[in-house]
Parts: sequence; structure tokens; C-alpha cells
Amino acid sequence: MGFSVFRAAMTIAICLFLLVLFLLPSSVLTRFSDEAEAWIASADEALTAGDLSAAAPCCKALTALVRERMPVLERFLNHADIDALDAAVAVADRAIRIGDAGAAAEALAEAGTILNRIKGIELFSWNSLL
Repeated sequence: MGFSVFRAAMTIAICLFLLVLFLLPSSVLTRFSDEAEAWIASADEALTAGDLSAAAPCCKALTALVRERMPVLERFLNHADIDALDAAVAVADRAIRIGDAGAAAEALAEAGTILNRIKGIELFSWNSLL
């Protein structure tokens, strides 16, 4: 009888651990990607309007966000993908600082594409199962 209780307790503990293991990274990535996509959209809107001075703080905040969350994201995501996202955001920030709106818009589009690819690979969806 003692072993049955132990086995049941360990089964429940392992199931809870697996549940946390699958839900926590997804939650972190969802919150990060929502915030990053909002900054990308804001910077892109400002660039489309031709307002580099409004795009600069958005791009600076996006760069800070990516750099701040890199250590956490690299724990459970492919390092190359996170590095590519960081590089694209850095190029956009640099392009805005030198006044090249076209290069900044292109780098922001690349950052958005990388972010969507990361989400498509890492986040659970029924389509990825099929």
C-alpha cells in the first residue's frame, strides 16, 4: 500500500512538472512577442508616416526589450534565432539613428518575420500538430 501511494504521488509530481515545463516557456514567449510586435508596429507606423523622431524611441524600447529578455529566451529557444532577432533590431535602431528610414523599415520587417517564425516553431497550436 505504501508503494502505491508513493507511485501515485510521483506520477502526479511528474505530470505537474511537465505541465509547467510546457506552459511556462509558452507564456514567456507569448508575452515577449506581444510586446515586441507592438513596438515593431509603432516604429513601422512612424516610419511610414516619415517621422524618424517618433520611430526612434520605439526602436530604442524594442532594442532594450530584446536585450533584457535575451537571457530568459535563450534558456528554451534556439540561440541563433534570438541572435538573429537581436541583430535585426540593432540594425533597425542604427538605421533610424543615421536617418535611413528604408533600411530601418526593412530591418523591422525582418525582425517581425523572425519573431513570427520563432512563435510558429515554439508555440503550441493545433495546426502544428496536423
